[in-house]
Amino acid sequence: MIVPGTKERDLKMLTTLATALAALSTGWSTADANSTAFDVNADTGLVIVQEAQEAQEVETLPPAEAVEQSGRGEAVERARALEIFAAVETLQARFRQVNPDGSVSDGDIALSRPGRVRFAYDAPSPLLIVADGSTVAIADSALETVDRAPIRSTPLRWLLAPASELESSGAIVEVGRYDNQLYVTLEDPQGEAEGRVTLAFGDDDPAAPAGEVALLGWYAVDGMGSLTQVTLDEVRLGQRADPRLFVLDDDMFSSRRRGRR
Repeated sequence: MIVPGTKERDLKMLTTLATALAALSTGWSTADANSTAFDVNADTGLVIVQEAQEAQEVETLPPAEAVEQSGRGEAVERARALEIFAAVETLQARFRQVNPDGSVSDGDIALSRPGRVRFAYDAPSPLLIVADGSTVAIADSALETVDRAPIRSTPLRWLLAPASELESSGAIVEVGRYDNQLYVTLEDPQGEAEGRVTLAFGDDDPAAPAGEVALLGWYAVDGMGSLTQVTLDEVRLGQRADPRLFVLDDDMFSSRRRGRR
């Protein structure tokens, strides 16, 4: 888990969270945040992980050059990606987050597009991350703090955006396939949210209904080149989550602090 020590580091975490959105057990090169590369042995220069589980062996993806445009053509694959984004509105799953130093954290994710997602980390992590449609909040029960940043300033913006916004904004910068998986790389064309997010979908039959395509996970590379990778398991599509899951009270720790007085 990524543990912030100050508000600035809390907000920094938002951009290193492979943010927030989904899934693969793979490795990425962190040497260049502006290129899509897979290298599980790449060194990471920024380590901001604390109290995480010990690093575990993670199944890896192929080298970047193996993820190529399919014979279907880039325009067709982009259209397929937009079709999937439009169809996948809700998702609940277990997630595994591989941090920049290789340590691992687990938890539960609930996604309700557009705009809302919740990452509830398992103990001993003190973190709860909630996007409510306008802001992303990080609650740290150890520090008893809640900090917020606009969704638009984090990589989560594109995971949570409507398909129509993805299409009109030009945020989809790369689409490729490997081993029956569709990879979609998103980047803020305005540069407000630094870094890139690459989502992976299990799309072994491009003719299948888009609503049946599972989000397998994603990688996020922040503006400093640090990689966070998220993989999903026990994925459930189409199940409506309780709206209260996406509400986080800024005063949630007030009663605890009053009790110590």
